[in-house]
Formats: sequence, C-alpha cells, structure tokens
Amino acid sequence: MKKIVAALASAMLVTTVFAQTAAPATDATKAQLKANSESQEAQATANKKKAEAHSDAVKAQASANEDKASAQSDADKKAAKVAKATTPAEASDARGDAAKAQTKANKKKHDAQVKADKKKHDAAEDANVAQAKADKQKVEAQNDANKTAADAKIDAAKKQ
Repeated sequence: MKKIVAALASAMLVTTVFAQTAAPATDATKAQLKANSESQEAQATANKKKAEAHSDAVKAQASANEDKASAQSDADKKAAKVAKATTPAEASDARGDAAKAQTKANKKKHDAQVKADKKKHDAAEDANVAQAKADKQKVEAQNDANKTAADAKIDAAKKQ
C-alpha cells in the first residue's frame, strides 16, 4: 500500500513539474525571476562589501601588530643598555630609561590596538549595513513580484 501511495505521489509530482515547465512564462513568473535575480545581485553586493570590510579589519590588526612590535623593540633596546652598563650610575640611568621606554611602548601598543579595534568595529558596522541594504532590496524585489502575481490573478479572474 505504501508503495502505491508513493508511486502516485511521485507521478503527481512529475505531472506538476511538467505542467509548470511546459507553461509559457507569465508576467508573474517573469516578475518572480526578476525578483530572484535582484535578490541574488543584492546579496552578491553585500557579500563583496562584507569581504572588503573583513579585509580592512585584517589590515588594521596587522598594522597594529607592526606598531606594537616596533614599540616593544624600542623598549627592548633601552633595556639592553642596562646589561652594558659598566658603573652603578650608568646601570641606574639605563634602568630609568628602560622603564620610561617600556611605559612609552605600552602606551603606543595600547593606542595601536584601540585604533585597530575601532577600524574593526567600523568594518563590522559597514558589513551589517551592507547586509541590511541587501535584505531590504530582496524584500522590495519580492514585494514587486508578489504584486505582479496578484495583479495577474485578478486579471485571470476577470477573464473567467
């Protein structure tokens, strides 16, 4: 029994598919195809903008990492002078310079990371705006298709 029901359902599905594909393209069908195309185009644009935003965020973090490494390198050079000091006075001065250099490096590293985080936030915001615009365009395109289909149904009902 289950096999018979499955066979009938399959036959009905095939008939429906052939009936749909054999029918000429109506205004409603054309409108739906247009809506699908516009939706795909809108999503492609959003995806491109999201990729650009991600790339900007990666570049910002890479730049921050370079700035942080440079700042730490400067501090490390000052710290190395402590080991080269030959007198207690030179060592004391070198330790003071190293501490100041490390403080300066820490501030530069912090500032670089804050800047990168802001760029990443802006990039994420840009991506969200792009996706929202794409979603809006998709809804508008679908609304146009739905209106065309409704108009076609009204016209068909009037002709009967």
